[in-house]
Amino acid sequence: MSAFFAHSGLDSVEGWFFYLGAAVAVVGALMTVLSRSPLRGALWLIVSLCSVAVLYLLLGASFVAAMQVLVYAGAIMVLFIFVIMLLNLGPDAGVRPAYLSVAKVLGLGAAAYFTFQIVTSVSGGKAQAVDGTVKAVGTLLLGNYLFAFEAISVLLLVAVVGAVVLGMKRLT
Repeated sequence: MSAFFAHSGLDSVEGWFFYLGAAVAVVGALMTVLSRSPLRGALWLIVSLCSVAVLYLLLGASFVAAMQVLVYAGAIMVLFIFVIMLLNLGPDAGVRPAYLSVAKVLGLGAAAYFTFQIVTSVSGGKAQAVDGTVKAVGTLLLGNYLFAFEAISVLLLVAVVGAVVLGMKRLT
């Protein structure tokens, strides 16, 4: 891993901050998944997202770090907390164990896939440096990753509509 820091220009002090930020991000993500209260899980997710923003700052992508805090740790998490409060979920809110096991399998599969992609791109030398400017991020989002960008927006819309429908069923 020291070759990664030597290649990316991070010296030893920044390398330790990178490891610390990565550890906080992983612990926050694990606590998000393991938390019994949905609200506490959302708060742990905010911790994880903010630590990822710190990692972006250490890598020199200040625009991406600012967008991480504003969009994900700000707007998206407000949406999540709104849905949690709309559904009035408490600890162990009656989620069926079958749904939890399917969600865990899908989550572990996604984590394994992304880990494989990261390891192969870093070790294979395919990773290319992209500056964190508005133009570079916009070109990637509206160019190579346009389908993924639009798919996520549709997924968030469906999630909000589903939460409102579930909330309406409880009121009637």
